[in-house]
Amino acid sequence: MANTVKNPKRETIEVAAIIPARAGQQSISYKNLQKLGGKTLVQWAIEVALEATTVDVVIVSTEDEKIAEEAKKFGALVAPRPEQYSQPTSGDGGFYHHAVTWMEEEFGWTPELLINLRPTSPLRFASDIDAMVAHMKKTEADGLKSVIPAPLHPYKMWHLEGKPEVGASGKLTPLADFQTDFRKQYGPDQPRQKVQKLFPIFFQDGQVDITRRKFVLRPECLENENVWGENLHGYVLDPRTSTDLDEPADFIRAEKIYEELRGERGENSAN
Repeated sequence: MANTVKNPKRETIEVAAIIPARAGQQSISYKNLQKLGGKTLVQWAIEVALEATTVDVVIVSTEDEKIAEEAKKFGALVAPRPEQYSQPTSGDGGFYHHAVTWMEEEFGWTPELLINLRPTSPLRFASDIDAMVAHMKKTEADGLKSVIPAPLHPYKMWHLEGKPEVGASGKLTPLADFQTDFRKQYGPDQPRQKVQKLFPIFFQDGQVDITRRKFVLRPECLENENVWGENLHGYVLDPRTSTDLDEPADFIRAEKIYEELRGERGENSAN
């Protein structure tokens, strides 16, 4: 059933969710239209964006007609992304810049906050999106990224003296942050959970990103694929929500994880 939530929700547009959905995918054909729990990944992203109370408008950026039809079916507006920003090597700068200029030219909207909700990270909750928007509104942060505890902790990473190639050998030196008295006493082979507690390190998982419009309008956005200011903040998510969807078994596992999380959080998500 198509989503019946009004989009845009308000006349004044301050917060826009932009869902990037190219047709081309490296691992799975039309990955953004693959189904998880009976719904396409694009539908998941649209529904959680519409459910978030702080989001004023939901836009899908795509160059593909099939994806555009799916987006409209579930209540999103479609920004027709140019082919030049829809290539396998295209970064985020192109679709961000196009969506922002398209909104202003078509509707006169100039939202301050832009939320990137990638369809391939579907295990999100509207309450987290709302909390992240609230953080951006009450702080001077240039941007906010969802993060999870680092899956591979850099405590166990090294600099290698010599050539960085298979078969090379040389002196190992720990990364600067971990040349500590603790390491000298206990060595490098400590449990991941222990070193994460002692040295908290986080990985940007790409589930939810929020930046400000002014950074997308800078020349650096297109020149360097850089949509960010320097003062970035993080919002910690449950690492179980960060999942790779590369084969059918991944989709089955992701659905089970999502139902488990819903039960634990006591949330009735639109997804």
